[in-house]
Amino acid sequence: MQRFLKLLPALLIALSVCTGLIACSDDDDDSSSATSDTAEGVNITKESIIFSKDGGSVEFSVSSLNTSATVADSWCTVEKTYTSSALNFETYTVTVGAYSETSNRTTTITVTVGGATAGTINVTQYSVDYVVLNTSSDASLSAEVDGATFSVTVSANAQPTIATDASWLGATIAAGEESGTYTVSITASKNVQSTSRTATVTLTNGDATQTITVTQEAGETAEMSATATDIAKAITAGINIGNTMECPSGEGAWSGAKVNETYIQAIVDAGFNAVRIPCAFDSYIDDDDETYTIDSDWLDRVNEVVQWCIERDLYVLLNCHWDNGWLEDNIFEEDAYDAICAEQKAIWTQVANTLSGYDEHLIFAACNEPGMNETSGSETKWGTSAGTSAIARLIEYEQIMIDAVRATGGNNAKRCIAVQGLGTSISSTYTYMTSLPTDEVADRLLVEVHYYEPYQFCLMTEDASWGNVFYYYGEDNYDTSDTSHNPTWGEVDNWLIPQMAKMTEQFVNNGYPVIIGEYGCDFRSTSTYTDMDQDKHDASVCYFCEAVTREAKNAGCVPFFWETGSVFNRTTGVVKRQDVIDGIMQGAADATYPF
Repeated sequence: MQRFLKLLPALLIALSVCTGLIACSDDDDDSSSATSDTAEGVNITKESIIFSKDGGSVEFSVSSLNTSATVADSWCTVEKTYTSSALNFETYTVTVGAYSETSNRTTTITVTVGGATAGTINVTQYSVDYVVLNTSSDASLSAEVDGATFSVTVSANAQPTIATDASWLGATIAAGEESGTYTVSITASKNVQSTSRTATVTLTNGDATQTITVTQEAGETAEMSATATDIAKAITAGINIGNTMECPSGEGAWSGAKVNETYIQAIVDAGFNAVRIPCAFDSYIDDDDETYTIDSDWLDRVNEVVQWCIERDLYVLLNCHWDNGWLEDNIFEEDAYDAICAEQKAIWTQVANTLSGYDEHLIFAACNEPGMNETSGSETKWGTSAGTSAIARLIEYEQIMIDAVRATGGNNAKRCIAVQGLGTSISSTYTYMTSLPTDEVADRLLVEVHYYEPYQFCLMTEDASWGNVFYYYGEDNYDTSDTSHNPTWGEVDNWLIPQMAKMTEQFVNNGYPVIIGEYGCDFRSTSTYTDMDQDKHDASVCYFCEAVTREAKNAGCVPFFWETGSVFNRTTGVVKRQDVIDGIMQGAADATYPF
């Protein structure tokens, strides 16, 4: 036991600085805090003590008995608060009150043992909160285009909080080697825009702030030489960030998560090299604003997400989505015509100007599914007169968008643009879209359609009097014991390939690559569909994704899978359905574009 008591102080010296572990007690067996003797003599656990202007108390310990501590100035008090004879140490509490003068004050505590000085402790109390750069030139930093990392030292009476005002600039802070100093690490990512940029790091400590400005040189000026066909050929497989940035009530209100860099990286890691970002803009315009000015914070947020994607060499298809149907549900509405024209021009002028610095990795898409949900009077949605008048009006609206983008100049003068067919239905687009808007730049237009066919397999939720839900797809996945839910149409050979061939004939063969901006199907579960064979259904889903990806690319159509959080965890990026991704990638690998 005596040997243990001699060794114990050495084990406890490191814990003595944790003042919360020291109890005011006469219990000599308290081993929660202690100091240790060293070969050099008495150990004192503090060399300096710093107080803020609000004052407070701090403890230190001395690895000896019969010690004393005196302080030079009366504004600071020092009191012995604990003695452990068995563990051979004593603890003192240093206390100072609040301080309101204009300059700092300092004093010294002298510790003696047996009348001999064992050491001193410097005590400083700051008159105000402060944070200052140790090197003044660190207030303005310059980053190279490929990115940079900086280490900056600051002094402060307490660890400052840290914030940046741009996503491309990251910053962290940690305690420095010397008391009262902190190390700030700043990282600038690669600049993928052909314009220079500036952002700030702000350190805050109480009422005190310190700003560090970081300027980054412009990225390479984009030649914008890639044609629509060049872009199409470069895309292996695309995916949607669906039900997220297009939500009128705010980003993530439908999907449950906002876009983050971890999720974007997961998309890349899974093998996709293109993303479609459905986006709302009308929802971020004040209802009374006749100039249709988009909230600048929202434009900055869109820019941030686009930047994350392009930094990772993803191609980005950015569209103006449904957004409460301000355009696409009002194709027939004559009373809305003037307002739609004005808003279409205003939105795309602002979006194009905000994102002008990106190269051909960024593609603009005029609409989403124009006319999909609309009916007007006695006209049926796709009747002859309705279809003819709707496509004429739609082309007007798309022409306004093209002209607005081109008018902003710079990279946008040659940026690729996707225009949408009527309702993005392949059949309706093939029937009615016999001409396209005009573009002053050759070879920069693509046509967009969507593919959710057969409806009974892709979207239908319950059996109806006119037909049943299709649980299965692909003859190898049919259920021979329940043929009532096998498909009666829409298979690869008799529907998928002929549908894609329509796009080849009408657009691809005439120099206009086609984008399948959305395709996908419901992931059903036996918890709802109790008579379904889960394994056969899952295999059907994967086969559908594989087949559409393959046949779309074979026809000259670029596929973008519709994903809303069923395949990826939107927060962590963890893959939830690797089998679906495998199907898409298999289809992409097996396909060959015809150009």
